[in-house]
Amino acid sequence: MTTTIKDTFTTGAQVSMEMIKEADELFVFHCPAGQGCKVSKYPLDSYHMPIALAHYQQCCELETQCSKEHGWVDLLTKA
Repeated sequence: MTTTIKDTFTTGAQVSMEMIKEADELFVFHCPAGQGCKVSKYPLDSYHMPIALAHYQQCCELETQCSKEHGWVDLLTKA
């Protein structure tokens, strides 16, 4: 797997998008702090790429909102 994007938050949560080019698959990992990871799998094609990116963005927005609600400032690290 190759990590294409990864965000880490001060809450300990992580959101990443990874792809396996050989299998034509794209994965979005949403790992809230202390809750395990939720994995969404998409075909690696031009139709599903914007859907996967939108899902990734929603996960990041959710974690940012959680950080702000608890008084934490989010720390975004793009890999």
